[in-house]
Amino acid sequence: MPQHPIAVRRATEAVSHLVDPDPPWQDILRTARDMVGADSGTLIVFDARHNLLNLSAIGFSKTCAADYQNHYYRCDVLERDSRLSPCGTWLDTARMYPRGQLQRTEFYTDFMVKHRMAQILSLVVESNAVMRAAVGFQRSTVDAKACDRLQSGAFAGYFRMLRSQLARRESMLAIGWRAIESAFTDVGEAVLLISKDAMVDKMSTLAARYVDDGHGWNVRGGRLRHADGKLQALFESHCLAVARDGQARSLASASGWGELFWIDISMAPDALNLIGGRMLLVRMRRKSAFAPPDVDRLESVFAITHAEAAVLAGLATGHSVDEVAMLRHASVLTVRKQVASLLHKMECSRQSELVRLASLL
Repeated sequence: MPQHPIAVRRATEAVSHLVDPDPPWQDILRTARDMVGADSGTLIVFDARHNLLNLSAIGFSKTCAADYQNHYYRCDVLERDSRLSPCGTWLDTARMYPRGQLQRTEFYTDFMVKHRMAQILSLVVESNAVMRAAVGFQRSTVDAKACDRLQSGAFAGYFRMLRSQLARRESMLAIGWRAIESAFTDVGEAVLLISKDAMVDKMSTLAARYVDDGHGWNVRGGRLRHADGKLQALFESHCLAVARDGQARSLASASGWGELFWIDISMAPDALNLIGGRMLLVRMRRKSAFAPPDVDRLESVFAITHAEAAVLAGLATGHSVDEVAMLRHASVLTVRKQVASLLHKMECSRQSELVRLASLL
């Protein structure tokens, strides 16, 4: 495991891109593997329920990756025995388990042996309420001093830089989240950042109020859930579908008499993604059948005058022309002329069509 200057430089250059919106994990893993002299390198991410969120690997065969993703992540002894380990902890199968003990595990006999792994070394790089992640290296032979070398000299400097870059990325994510929360709050929308399995990483102050008001949506066990089983199943299927194809989905849920929550689910911006895993952005808007339309928005969307927008808002809330005239302290004739102008500008032939268009906003 020599500290070759060229290999160290290449690995350092690659890890400097961890703060990019979409980090080049394949290049990071390839150069790190070459630097430490391992046979393969991995980034493995688990959620809080110990489900595999992401496996990025260099040097794994397709069969090896499939075996791990389909079954063996469930019996990964390093994952199981590192659940309480803080960031910065090094794990080494050669030191953690007597050889006889490791050989009796399913993970060793059916996975490690099959894929020629005699030793696995792993560094915990993230450990929080939402997820845990580790960078690992697999060797075909056991090196009893490998873990010590990885924590000294140029190797130690590299892994300090890796953790420092991840911390910078977390800081940038927090700044980006605050900007998004502020923007959506200003337009009356709640927003949450969740995984494809609906594990909540962040939520705006307005979202926290919505999930705590007893109208169906809640956070239980760290997951965004709805009390109605059918709606919950639809929400979960939408989350998985968005994560799979990137196409946004929407759904609605009742939040009281004449009110509903409109839910939009989309891919989160790259800058908000956690380590090695794509996140979803959930937007929640509370709509009421009794809320009057926003006059300024009607004016902007339909390119009408402010006075015409006020008349349109009155019609959309169920008032007649005479009632609108009375409420606006205007003559009926003036309001009728404004309605005629609205019909022309909005290309409608009946007043009911005006109301239908206004209700879309």
